[in-house]
Amino acid sequence: MSNYSRCTGNGGFTLVELLIVISIFTISLSVAVPNFQTLLLNNARSEITNTYRGALALARSHAVSSRKIAAICPLDADSNCTDDWNLPVSVFPDSNRDRKPDNDEIWRVIPKPNNRFSVHSRTGGSGVIHFGPDGIVHGRTGSVVICPQDLSTRQMTYLAVSRGGRARQVSDEDGDGVINLSWGGRITCP
Repeated sequence: MSNYSRCTGNGGFTLVELLIVISIFTISLSVAVPNFQTLLLNNARSEITNTYRGALALARSHAVSSRKIAAICPLDADSNCTDDWNLPVSVFPDSNRDRKPDNDEIWRVIPKPNNRFSVHSRTGGSGVIHFGPDGIVHGRTGSVVICPQDLSTRQMTYLAVSRGGRARQVSDEDGDGVINLSWGGRITCP
């Protein structure tokens, strides 16, 4: 008898076993990848939301600590507030409320949002939110809507600034692309 015929239990995989393992791995991966992408998108949304929420709190804090009217808005090339919140957003003193930094002083610049989200303000077209030295909104209140570039993900968030100067966050938890506010208002992404 040859040595080859005695080696039937060599511990290797048959082609059928290997195909079964690859099939199971492929099915598992097809389930895991979309969930992982959703997790990454949720984390990106949380990061951008926290960045803007922190910027609003920072503007309010600077207003109180400096005893000056503070503004938060994106600035154009001439350092005037613009309503394009997809530009970098600046926090600065604006004592005369002319929508320009006093003496070109800027306290903080928040980078523009990443390419997975766009940001829109609800400030009546002014693009700026002012905080008074007492921390209360000075003038009109405003809000910011954070929208995903891929609207099918329904990962939008609404940051509303109250008259008292505090930011409140509401997210589209049911994924229908609409945020229904307690007073009956509806927020959607453009």
